Amino acid sequence: MAAVTCSILLRPGLQKALPLKALLVLYLVLIMALGYIPALPQTAVARTQVATLPLEGKVFIRLAGRNTALVQEERVLTLAAGINKIAFSWQNVHIDPDAIYLDTLADPDDITLLSVDRPPNESALVWEIYSRTDTEQPVVISYLLAGLDDLITYTALADAKEKTLDLDARLILRNFSGETFANAAFWLAPGTVFKTDLQHLETRQVLFLEQKNLPITKTYDWDEKTMPGDPENHPDAPGIPTGYKIKNSSESGLGFDLLPGKARIFQENEGAGTIFSGEDMVPFVPDGDTAFLKIGNSRDILVFKRRIHSEQTQIRRNEKGDIQVFDEKITDRFILENTTSAPVILTLTDRIDGHWEPVDMGHAYTQTDHQTLVFDIHLGAKEKKTIDLTYRVLNIFTGTFAGYNRVAPGN
Repeated sequence: MAAVTCSILLRPGLQKALPLKALLVLYLVLIMALGYIPALPQTAVARTQVATLPLEGKVFIRLAGRNTALVQEERVLTLAAGINKIAFSWQNVHIDPDAIYLDTLADPDDITLLSVDRPPNESALVWEIYSRTDTEQPVVISYLLAGLDDLITYTALADAKEKTLDLDARLILRNFSGETFANAAFWLAPGTVFKTDLQHLETRQVLFLEQKNLPITKTYDWDEKTMPGDPENHPDAPGIPTGYKIKNSSESGLGFDLLPGKARIFQENEGAGTIFSGEDMVPFVPDGDTAFLKIGNSRDILVFKRRIHSEQTQIRRNEKGDIQVFDEKITDRFILENTTSAPVILTLTDRIDGHWEPVDMGHAYTQTDHQTLVFDIHLGAKEKKTIDLTYRVLNIFTGTFAGYNRVAPGN
């Protein structure tokens, strides 16, 4: 990588030719040309310019997807006994000088980093390193490099019966950093590491996931937060989002974190070829969670929400008989209708504010947090179903009200 260079500044009297090893990325041009370094006065410091050599498989890049990547380069430094000065400089690239880090891969007791200096008006750092002996030290130089980012795209193909899905993922690397990488190891996520060349100004596409026959479930997702409870009186409201749910688990064929990216979704045509179903943005889906690929909005499923009962309980009054605090027993009714000629699965998400406790919820559910309830409801062809949810909203002030106010007996 010609844009990044290193120099070795040796203490007077320690100048010597440095051997070139198989993994050595620093070599002394002047020594190779002349074979010696003339003696310098005691008041002078010798500075020998060196160039960097790309080492195959010794450059590691961790992608962040935000125009900045963490680059780690393995190098071998040849150090003389005593104090050595190592200069790290860069040209025509954007490196954060406050995020450059030097670390040894060998015994840390062999060398000591004494100081780090940044020369004014230069794109460089100078490390002052003390070495107990003449040694060759494998080190890692880490830095943040701008202009190197990535995009992830997914392609999903569902079968004609919408029971399984083929999924592949591609990483699009874009390099505007000024650096050229040869056989660099790119780290995308745990278990997703690959090697490739990447030239400056190059955009490269890499296939890193290809999974066949993932089991899927087509669902309609109604969410109380975004959908109206009375669709007949909201003709402009969007239909219920519909798409495919994929369990991110090793049993289904995945079992690792899915990173955010755009998905293009297709379906096999029973006649021939495929049809385009839609596009969706896949969020971060951790291992063990469920991914949802939206293919559109549907008005084939109708969901109505009604409050049919509300009753005050645990009433507390003041001395004048006025109601001060109370609990509330509530019944909400969901009226569900499938207008299609095929059975469907409706995922219904409801929310209950405040502190509450169930009385009779009418259907099995899972609770994702203290307010959010998720119901998976099977609706047969042309089926209409009613579900009543009865719960009690608790006024947590009720129990302590008497301690701060004079109240009459409750009823």
